[in-house]
Amino acid sequence: MNRTLRVLVFTALFFIFTGGYTWASDGKVITIRNGNLEIWKGSSWEKIGQGSSVSLGDRVRTDKTAVAVIKLSEIGSFTLGPDTEMEVGKDKKEFKANLNRGSAWLNSKLPKGSKAYISTSLATAGIRGTKFSVIMDEKGMDICTCIGEVDVILKDGKTLQAPTGKFVSLKGEEVVPDNAQSSLLILKRVGEGKNKRYDFCFDCHIVGGRGEIKRDWD
Repeated sequence: MNRTLRVLVFTALFFIFTGGYTWASDGKVITIRNGNLEIWKGSSWEKIGQGSSVSLGDRVRTDKTAVAVIKLSEIGSFTLGPDTEMEVGKDKKEFKANLNRGSAWLNSKLPKGSKAYISTSLATAGIRGTKFSVIMDEKGMDICTCIGEVDVILKDGKTLQAPTGKFVSLKGEEVVPDNAQSSLLILKRVGEGKNKRYDFCFDCHIVGGRGEIKRDWD
């Protein structure tokens, strides 16, 4: 088989089996510390490491000790805390990630006109800012804004604003605050050892740094 014929056969097979599409990675794992990060592959979880590809629509999880950073093109960097499971959004223009459990901190890098949301079973956090955390566990859901503003959209359609230095805490569908509270309350509780839910934040944040992330994590 001559070279020209081989090229034609390869091209034909490519279009038959792929529909003519090509794929590019939407992001990658920047770092993993103190444990393992896994990705769902059809019927089972598979361990992945630093530099591994993560694409739109993927489902990832950390184990009970791991903290991982995943950078997504045109979305930003996610820091996932221990025992976290998240489904990556499928659309870059209107990115919607589902946080099934655990904690995620997002440093968003959205192009003009794009939107991004992180949803849980209790509410949806819509980004109008750049850096914020979402925590979801048996105690409820917390949304804490480091820099910018986040719209917390409740199941009944009510929206609460969480601007810089504020957080919204939801204890369930029946317990809804009237407005956001100062994040100084969180810092005080963490400092006193009374709130372990935010410990992962200070694995990567500069304590007292107004949301600034440590250089080796960004």
